[in-house]
Amino acid sequence: MRLKMLSSEGRDAGRKMVAQWPPSNSAENKVPHSRMDDEAAIQQIYTFGQKLGQGSFGVVIEATHRETGKKWAIKKVNREKAGSSAVKLLEREVSILKRVNHDHIIHLEEVFETPKRVYLVMELCEGGELREILHRRKRLSETETRHIIHSLASAIAYLHKKDIVHRDLKLENILVQSEEAAEGAEMKLNIKVTDFGLAVQKGGVGSENMLQSTCGTPIYMAPEVINAHDYSQQCDTWSIGVIMYMLLSGDPPFMGSSEDKLFELVKRGELKFSASVWPSVSEAAKDVLQKLLRVDPADRITANELLDNPWITGDTSSVQRPSNVLEMMKTWRNSLDNDDHLEGDSNNVSAAAMSGTARDRSSPASSNGTSETDSCSSKPSTPTKPAEKKKLLSCSLPNGMVLKKNAGLRPSNAPAERKTSPKSKPRRLQDGQDPTPSQTLRVAPGRMCMSSSHSLGHRVSPGPPNTPRTKKTL
Repeated sequence: MRLKMLSSEGRDAGRKMVAQWPPSNSAENKVPHSRMDDEAAIQQIYTFGQKLGQGSFGVVIEATHRETGKKWAIKKVNREKAGSSAVKLLEREVSILKRVNHDHIIHLEEVFETPKRVYLVMELCEGGELREILHRRKRLSETETRHIIHSLASAIAYLHKKDIVHRDLKLENILVQSEEAAEGAEMKLNIKVTDFGLAVQKGGVGSENMLQSTCGTPIYMAPEVINAHDYSQQCDTWSIGVIMYMLLSGDPPFMGSSEDKLFELVKRGELKFSASVWPSVSEAAKDVLQKLLRVDPADRITANELLDNPWITGDTSSVQRPSNVLEMMKTWRNSLDNDDHLEGDSNNVSAAAMSGTARDRSSPASSNGTSETDSCSSKPSTPTKPAEKKKLLSCSLPNGMVLKKNAGLRPSNAPAERKTSPKSKPRRLQDGQDPTPSQTLRVAPGRMCMSSSHSLGHRVSPGPPNTPRTKKTL
């Protein structure tokens, strides 16, 4: 016992607890954050093992805790090679990982800092990247894909509830912790979402909290991100759709010979199921893909709605309702058009019947071939238009909302709508201005973990932040 206490004191001698980096938040989990003299001090706590991955300015190694014997993955980042912009992204990743706790999101155990490096101790996923499994098997079954997409949607719905947008969902950033045998030769994969370097926490809803940075990996990027328009968490659900398409078929939904051609196809959003594998995929799965890969983010289903989809739940007996308010509006307008069409047909039938009766009651002179009025003495007649009675058509929607024909969607007790000024154009980042999530950031080529089986799988990340410039007063 005495020897164990001495060894414990020796390990902790070089450990100094530091203030949280970035500053701690009350909503964050209590993740230990220590400053060490050098790497040798960390090796007194963990035994370093084989290398698991290599990046441009960092490496991921397997490590074993000396006391517990539990295996972990340690991500080592070289401060000097990374530069200030990459260190800033690392700080953001650490901050977000401290705020989350979900079964399908990578767990951050503790953080170490030395003068030259930063060490993130995270849970080990021995199954490797989901991309590697797909590369070996070419494509997954619908049952296997359903389980993965359910786990992924659960993790993303959790993040979105916390106002966190991942912005770089892709096969390389989904790790497999374990594999369980399912029915037949199928596997049940336990996945973990990782790499939060491009993730951001929004400040809530509203136009002032929309994102504008063009970042991510091209084949997974949503149309609104490519266009650098105001966007929010719906860009993640587009990426889920791309991942689901690739798991079922083995290929991305949109492919181009260049990045520009790829982006044109993505913005067009014409989804095709022409490959030989698609006849074996259910119509329910294809319907989910069409809902996830809609160009208009307002018309795209959310992660929560995906969790309730019959293809995910397996409840195919229930009648599927419109997934969002826009679809409800379209359904209602179509019903109005049908009603108007039927009403027009009935009016035409009535008019025809009345005209037929009038012809039957015509005068004998008319039947003898003479006109019943003298064309020379008759005055030009003015056609009269029957008065049309306007009909009030309304439809009740959830939350006490009333929808009227040719009217917008608003609560039934809401005041008259005010006119607002046109939406301002996205702001450009000025020289010397510190970038924020709501500003357009410079696009730079990919960084760590940029490997991909496709030529357009590199990562686009925001450029390095500039230091604020002092304003001069004349």
